[in-house]
Amino acid sequence: MKKLWPFLALLLCLTSGSGMAQVCSTLTMTGPPAAAPSSWISEGKLIGAAVEFSSNIARAAGVTNIEVRPYPTWREALAAVYRGEVDVVFSANWSEERERYLEYVRPAMSSQFLYVVVRRGDAFPLNKLDELTKLSGAAGAGETYGDGFFGQFVQKNLKLIKAPSIDKVIDLLIDKKVDYILGYENAVYEQMMIRNLGSTLQILNTYPTQSEGFLAFSKRSKCGNLVREKFADQLSAAHSARRYPALLSKYREVFNESLTRPK
Repeated sequence: MKKLWPFLALLLCLTSGSGMAQVCSTLTMTGPPAAAPSSWISEGKLIGAAVEFSSNIARAAGVTNIEVRPYPTWREALAAVYRGEVDVVFSANWSEERERYLEYVRPAMSSQFLYVVVRRGDAFPLNKLDELTKLSGAAGAGETYGDGFFGQFVQKNLKLIKAPSIDKVIDLLIDKKVDYILGYENAVYEQMMIRNLGSTLQILNTYPTQSEGFLAFSKRSKCGNLVREKFADQLSAAHSARRYPALLSKYREVFNESLTRPK
C-alpha cells in the first residue's frame, strides 16, 4: 500500500493541474469602447493599445486563449465584469465602489488626464475647483474619479448630468445644455478627431486630476486567483521595457489613418 502513495500523489497533482488549465483555458477581456488610441470599436471588434498590451500580458502569464468582448458603452462593459460574464477589464480607474467587484492588478497599466471641455470661446480660468460649482456640467455614466480629494469634491459639490456615452456627453455641451463636460483624454481625443470638433470645442489648460488605469479581475472570475500574481509580474516587466507608450504611438497612427480612409 505504501508503494501506491507516490503514484496516487502524482495522479492527484496531475488531475489538479489539468483542472486549473481547464478553468483558464479561455480568458475573456473587455475595456472602454470609445477611448482611442487606447481602445475603440472598429468593424465590430475592440482594438487599440490597451487591447494588445493586456493580451500580451495575459499570454506572458501563461494564458493560451484570449477572447476580447466589445460592449456598446463603458458602463455596460463594467457591468459585464461585475457580473462575472467577463474575467478581466483593462483601463479601469480605482474607486472603493469598484473594488467591491474587482480585484485590481498592480502596478497600474496606464494613466491619463481628466479634461474639462467647453465650447470654443467660452473658456474660463480654472484656478480653483470651486469655479466648477458655479456652472453646469456633464460626464459619462459609469465614470469614476477615485476616492481622493478630487473624487470627493465631485461627489460632494458637483451635480453632473450623466449621459450613457462620451458622444452623448459631448452632445449636451454642443447643444448648450451644460457649460462644461468632464472626460478622460483618450475618450475626448477620439470624439474630437472623429467629429472634427477642433473649431467647436476646446480643452481647458488646467487638468483637475490624473487617474491611473488598471487591469482588474472580476471577483467572480475563476481565473483571478490563478494568474493575477503572474499578471502583476508581467506588468512590471512591460513597464521596464516601456511597452505601453510604444503601443500608444502605434495605435494613434492606426486610428488617425482610419479617419482618412474612404467610408
